[in-house]
Amino acid sequence: MNLRSFFTILFFLSLDGVFAQTDYGEHQPYSSYWFVDELLKWDKDNDPYAKFNVSHTPLAERFTDPKTQRNPELSVDPSITSLVASYPTSNHPSQGFQTVQQYAFPYWQYIDYFVQWGGAAQEGIIVTPAVPWIDAAHRNGVKILGTVFFPPVVYGGKKEWVIEMLQKDDNGNFPVADKLLEVAAYYGFDGWFINQETDGLSQEDARNMQGFLAYYQQKARERFQLMWYDAMIEDGRVIWQEELNHHNSMYFQQGDKKMSDIMFIDFGWSATQLEDTHKKALELDRSPWQLYSGVDVQKRGYKSYVKWGNLYKDDAPYTTSIGLYWPNATFDLAEDKQPETVYREEKKFWNGTFIKQKIGHLDGWEWKGFANYFPARSTINNIPFITHFNYGLGRFYNEEGKQLFEKEWHNLSSQDILPSWQWDVDTTLVKITFDFNESYTGGSSLRMDIQKGEKEVYIPLYKSNLQLTGNEKFELAAKGAVAIKLSFDFSDGTSRDYPVALGAEWGLFSGLLDNAASRKVVKIGVKVSGKDMDTVYLGKLSIVNKRQAGISRPEISTETFQNGDQAEMYVHIKGADNSAYHSIYQLARDGSRTWLGQTNSTYYYVPVIEKESHRKYTMIQVVSTAKDGSRSKAALQKVYWK
Repeated sequence: MNLRSFFTILFFLSLDGVFAQTDYGEHQPYSSYWFVDELLKWDKDNDPYAKFNVSHTPLAERFTDPKTQRNPELSVDPSITSLVASYPTSNHPSQGFQTVQQYAFPYWQYIDYFVQWGGAAQEGIIVTPAVPWIDAAHRNGVKILGTVFFPPVVYGGKKEWVIEMLQKDDNGNFPVADKLLEVAAYYGFDGWFINQETDGLSQEDARNMQGFLAYYQQKARERFQLMWYDAMIEDGRVIWQEELNHHNSMYFQQGDKKMSDIMFIDFGWSATQLEDTHKKALELDRSPWQLYSGVDVQKRGYKSYVKWGNLYKDDAPYTTSIGLYWPNATFDLAEDKQPETVYREEKKFWNGTFIKQKIGHLDGWEWKGFANYFPARSTINNIPFITHFNYGLGRFYNEEGKQLFEKEWHNLSSQDILPSWQWDVDTTLVKITFDFNESYTGGSSLRMDIQKGEKEVYIPLYKSNLQLTGNEKFELAAKGAVAIKLSFDFSDGTSRDYPVALGAEWGLFSGLLDNAASRKVVKIGVKVSGKDMDTVYLGKLSIVNKRQAGISRPEISTETFQNGDQAEMYVHIKGADNSAYHSIYQLARDGSRTWLGQTNSTYYYVPVIEKESHRKYTMIQVVSTAKDGSRSKAALQKVYWK
């Protein structure tokens, strides 16, 4: 993987020029990254940014249901891991950006692991996931890992860094392993991906690495995961095997001792090697689906050439799971880096497409994608369920159809659970996508355009596992010219439709589900009909209890850093246990509000507040929103200008 490492380093060095936002406030908090000696010295109490890097979103429980799969015959055992380089190692803002020209991921339902890929010899080799990525991953039941990257020597790697990681104390403990687990526990993510590509190590170093992995597993107690990369072999040399074999299996399993939870196989595999890998895993009494065959899609995305026949057999994975390297190439392929264009690239990558241009020796071929070969996972297990189809970025921010912010923003902590199927529909009848110019709440909505007004079209949206008691209601925010019905499929094979009358402006429509007591909702969708080119927008969909539980007012404090008529601000929020998130506003003299951000963390950074002319103070307001959508009374604080 030397060549790939080389391009990775070059990319990180040049990445700052890709995005619209290149400057940050003096007090901007950043995500953590270290060299080994820096990690050993790290103390959360002495790190001014640490409190901004803590995620408070627990890992949601996932489920699959063969009855609602696109292909009920597909096994749920194979999975996908995604190594995403969302930003450079250094200067990665802790809690989002002030631009839409930054990658966001909408297909969580098909992956089980997400790796915040990063690290470079010039910056730091240990990289933690940023809070927005942890929040979004956990909301979708995806485990998220940080990266420990030891580069090849020729590209700046030093074997001393590896040896430093493997040091023991007087009691035989591995302090770096303890520190990695401490960081993951404090920041709230799920473990580490160790990518050891530095050559020049000895067999003793290799044995120490195995001891390190065993120690990590013992201390992790199944709470934290470890992913190992196929590079280092049993005698310490770096020789990529492209399979699991006797040269590298000791980093995966030794006897009855698990060394790594999952393993990423290097990219040069053949069909025979993957079949041998499958057999070797079974010999070790491990699941072959815990092995991920690497697919390098850096820069080329769905234009990459992949030997699909080695991965899929009879329209299903048959030897190993799949490890994607740099699937955020969809962002690289989008020329204008705008969310509409990036999402079009995402749909091709995950759903499949036909490549008309020449790829290698092929004049045109099919990129198969993943949506047809992996069942969609879901975390919609409990009521309340609320989505605003918020993609996690926007050119503005609306609340219930009213615009409260008119600048760009990007924060995946606010990304909703997006539809499970994107999209299982006949596009000759209806085209559906995210719209980034219309929103009920957030920065996006779903847009459906009738192509042929011939008949009613069913559009499945969410895979669910919601047990009804008779005390629930649904809500749908929508607008448009078409006829629409909200449709629920139940586990007993029956369904029920609820017609909704739309208008030209956003309307919030609700209905009772009391006649569906003791039934389980397994799929939620809509049925639309209209004339050619009619359009409908969906801005909210929820199933909640008829009576809201309510939520108490949060406690807040602020720290402000003024620069002329602008200021940066830290907000500390102590909210109720049932809070889903907190919304931060600036109140004007006339009572109007400007949205400043949204978080479910206890500390939040606001990059810019503006002084109101001839006013000595700014009024900051924070409102907590409960998981059932109820809102607290506002907490207020005056911030005086110098």
